Amino acid sequence: MVASKNNEAARTGNERGFSLVELLTVVAIMMVATGVAYYYLSAHQEMYKADEQALIISDVLQEARQRSLTQRETIRVEIDMTDNIVRLFDENSPATVSDDAPIRTVSLLSPTEVTIDERPQQIGDNPPEEFPVPNANFEQSIYPSSLAHDVCTLRFQSDGTVVDQGTNETGSGAVTTGMTLHVWSPDETQPTNSKIARAITVIGTTGAIRLWEYDPTLQGTTYWKDSRRTSIYGAN
Repeated sequence: MVASKNNEAARTGNERGFSLVELLTVVAIMMVATGVAYYYLSAHQEMYKADEQALIISDVLQEARQRSLTQRETIRVEIDMTDNIVRLFDENSPATVSDDAPIRTVSLLSPTEVTIDERPQQIGDNPPEEFPVPNANFEQSIYPSSLAHDVCTLRFQSDGTVVDQGTNETGSGAVTTGMTLHVWSPDETQPTNSKIARAITVIGTTGAIRLWEYDPTLQGTTYWKDSRRTSIYGAN
């Protein structure tokens, strides 16, 4: 009878669930696991901010190209370093500026997180396009939407070519131009160097847009490789 009561008491104790010590142990393990996961997730997100920014800018450029070809109009892209945004405009009638219609505006990440106005110091060349493509040219804008701002302006034409901002607000005197835009996350110890680097090339004669990855582990004459990623407007 006594043994039966002891067994019943033991079963009752087990059915009450975990002890306080066991619960605290489980909570501690969960907190450690959560902390480790957060650390690696944060590091991953930090590492790929350059990727995120490159894809955003590439999407805007692809949209400009598609619209210029399908709508048969000049579509302008302004990469504005002063406001740290990218603007997309439909110029409508090329002879006037009053009908320039904004399509959308995209905010960029902070320049301390992602740099786009120059090439990283430790990278000595641009992606190997068939023909040389100059670095993005940031200069004072002559358009009312970004007047006197530090802007790289590309205007996608209905014939597939790309031209610069020209000499006045209607784009007179514009010449065919390409662009290599370097998009990179600065290294914490050497901010002029990159810890991850991407580049976007635009071919002035065809309007072709390509996204590149910089991989210092590659063998050969260049460390750039064509990413062949797909955006919402097609393959880059």
